Amino acid sequence: MISHKSLLYNLFIAAIVFSQVTFSQVIFRDLPNYKINTSDQLFFDITDTRDVISLNGNWKVYPSDDEKKEKVSVRVPSIFEGKGEFIFEKSFPLTNAQLNNHKISLNFFGLNYSADISVNKVIIYRHPGGEFPFTVSLPRDILRSDKDNIISVKLSYELDSQNTIPLKQRFLFPQNFGGVIRDVYLHLTPNVSISDFTFKTDVDLKSNKAEISLKSVIDNKEFKKINDTLGTQSNFTLRTQIFYPDGKTSLSSGSSAGFSDNNFVLKQNKQIEIKNSITIVSPTLWSPENPASYVIRLELWRGDQLIDRHDQSVALFSLASSQDNLYLNGKEFNLYGVTYTPSFYQYGSLTSFERMESDLEKIKQAGFNSVRFSKSLPNPYYLRLCEQIGLLAFIELPIANLPEGLAGSQNFVVRSKNYLSSLLKAYQDFSAVGGIGFGSSYLFSSDSHRALLSELASQVKKSRSILTYASFFDFEYQQINNLDFYGIEFLNQTPADKQSEVTNFIEAAGKGKLFIGEATYTVNVGQTDGYVNKFSYEAQAKFFDDMFSFYESNNLSGFFANTMYDLRGDFPSIISGYKDENIYNIGLVSEERSQDRLAYKVLSARMRNTEKVTIPIGSDKDDAPMIFIITGLVLALLMGVLVNSGRKFREDASRALLRPYNFFADVRDQRIISAYHSLFLALIVALVSSLIFANLFYYIKNNVLVEKILLAFGSPGLISGISYLAWNPVKALIWLFVLAIIIMILLTIIITASSFFVRTKVYLSSVFFTVVWALLPVVLLIPVGIVLYRLLNAGVGNIYMYLFLVAFVIWLLYRLLKGISVIFDVNAGGIYFYGLLSILILKIIFLLYYEVNNSVFQYLKLALKQFNIFG
Repeated sequence: MISHKSLLYNLFIAAIVFSQVTFSQVIFRDLPNYKINTSDQLFFDITDTRDVISLNGNWKVYPSDDEKKEKVSVRVPSIFEGKGEFIFEKSFPLTNAQLNNHKISLNFFGLNYSADISVNKVIIYRHPGGEFPFTVSLPRDILRSDKDNIISVKLSYELDSQNTIPLKQRFLFPQNFGGVIRDVYLHLTPNVSISDFTFKTDVDLKSNKAEISLKSVIDNKEFKKINDTLGTQSNFTLRTQIFYPDGKTSLSSGSSAGFSDNNFVLKQNKQIEIKNSITIVSPTLWSPENPASYVIRLELWRGDQLIDRHDQSVALFSLASSQDNLYLNGKEFNLYGVTYTPSFYQYGSLTSFERMESDLEKIKQAGFNSVRFSKSLPNPYYLRLCEQIGLLAFIELPIANLPEGLAGSQNFVVRSKNYLSSLLKAYQDFSAVGGIGFGSSYLFSSDSHRALLSELASQVKKSRSILTYASFFDFEYQQINNLDFYGIEFLNQTPADKQSEVTNFIEAAGKGKLFIGEATYTVNVGQTDGYVNKFSYEAQAKFFDDMFSFYESNNLSGFFANTMYDLRGDFPSIISGYKDENIYNIGLVSEERSQDRLAYKVLSARMRNTEKVTIPIGSDKDDAPMIFIITGLVLALLMGVLVNSGRKFREDASRALLRPYNFFADVRDQRIISAYHSLFLALIVALVSSLIFANLFYYIKNNVLVEKILLAFGSPGLISGISYLAWNPVKALIWLFVLAIIIMILLTIIITASSFFVRTKVYLSSVFFTVVWALLPVVLLIPVGIVLYRLLNAGVGNIYMYLFLVAFVIWLLYRLLKGISVIFDVNAGGIYFYGLLSILILKIIFLLYYEVNNSVFQYLKLALKQFNIFG
């Protein structure tokens, strides 16, 4: 019998298959049975006088460079995988009454990346790029009621290494897709309406009062004549009403509440700004334990006629930081936080309203009181849910591992500030936001990072009284103006190892200014019998248990575990294990939301102060692949067979190793060299080479620096290939063996082709023998290949091992170039020069390609500086 979960999973997979539309190299995906949740009228601003018209559903899409305009039907919201520029078109009708009696705005909850938006072939807005929500007013003169209107979105999507936010190179970031990725709808308001409403709250804990400052803009776009006197047309009243969290108590303007109705005259095609201030005595303060919100209602009246009504939810609370503590509503408050990055299979952040709610509910149930929307901007509905459920929301720029050169670039600084302005405007109506952040993995030691953060923090402070923060990779604290508190990052590190740095940090800044910004532990070996096995689920649980103890013992202001759910990324992650889907196993809960991992249970118990969850110690298992030992022994056996095959091989090997000039001269002069021995030796050399490199790849599988260096090149294929080799030692031996054979064949062909530039006749067989016998010393590394991973894993003298291998490669290169000079019968100096020059040119071409396309040097410099290498 098939379980309900299995059935639902199979249906979900089937839905994915049948909900894809494909262009060349671009795949569109929409969410089956998606519905906009307009039942939440407060969120969508639906009242007696206001309404919405959904523009979700079928849109016509075609590439912008398609002259034939062959359109396909794509549902919105949706995402597409790939890059390109597409035209999205949607027709919508308007009745004569809707057009003449309303102002109409076009609302996007998010699209990615940049877009030109036009209605009826008139460009009305240019979206500079980013997933933040935005609203565009539609001029009435370009709309029509006699036939359908057509909205057109010319959307361009391609992230790059310098000009987009987020950047192309992203470490443990979620997948980033192009498309109209969230809801689109029309918002209808009366011709005379409250067009712009903002509020600020100020909680005075000493006097036990709260003040809400309101600013409203009333806009009169009513041009139609009405059968009344001119005075009645122009006289209006703005009434304010506050509903208490209990749903029963309310205060109205004109009563004894301390604020009155606003009577004013407003002519046609004019605006007026009205400011109000409301004082609430003994207010009900919002907190994670008591998520109680007020509702402010603004009503616009003309005599006895209600013209417009707008409702706004407001959470009253005070969140402040000092050197010693973080305070919520005057009481010491500790951030029990988790990062949340929406990631749902192949859909990226695209999900239903119900899934958004269930995800945040699970976070709340675990015992967290805060959620940090890191590495991507949230759907605004998440912030509505945070206010309702009782989670402090922290939103931030999706920036991490920012190269210093870019941070110091005036173009990027301006772009970041513009992006931040759009972010602040997009989320200004959501009052459960605890802080605005600027991203992660900054460096205190970087002047350009500190300058950028200071500018961004100053910009936030000018527009909103709210905490600002950023997360740092290093611990070398330096004060940054207008930045309220600082996050520190732990990635696969034991927090106690950084105790001295944190102690110095606290002495300099104060423990109230410091929080654990990201605590991340990658899992790549799955479940074992205990936490002594690194990178297991048990080790992850021990990591978070230690992190919580570290936070408590240092009295920090809080922490953010990274992250709640597993996510998928655009770049493969070596340290998270090789997977075709690029799944990052860093979550407290699996991607399917079905498995609460041991780390989740441990951290939840610590936060809720319930019975401690036992983490098994287990026994340390040797993870050195047996295939390395077997291969080494087989190679030793094969080499023994070859050595004992006859005196001829032993003599040739001795001469090739000890007197290479004489040996290569014999090769040039076509003296007898056994082809059988050479072929057999070539196979052994190739297999030994593959064994050495397989050891090295397997060792770097948990190395963060190596992954960041590879990520600097901005090539998912490069990282994927190395990750595959690192996590599949048997297949790595096979593929590296094949690659070694191919390289020897290519070298033979290239060197033979080069012989046309010399006068001596050089035979193909002579070149092949030279290549093979020049690499003869490789067979001496057979014992090294058996134990190399164990030696490196022991961590004793690794630098000397690397130097030895580098020196060995240089020796092999010297032998090869010497052999070429002998068989070419030319001066060795010239061969050394042109050989090394050719290698240098190839490396320069390789690096220049990635520098031009992905700015590799800036990212390499940052990675090395983060790990204090050539810093």
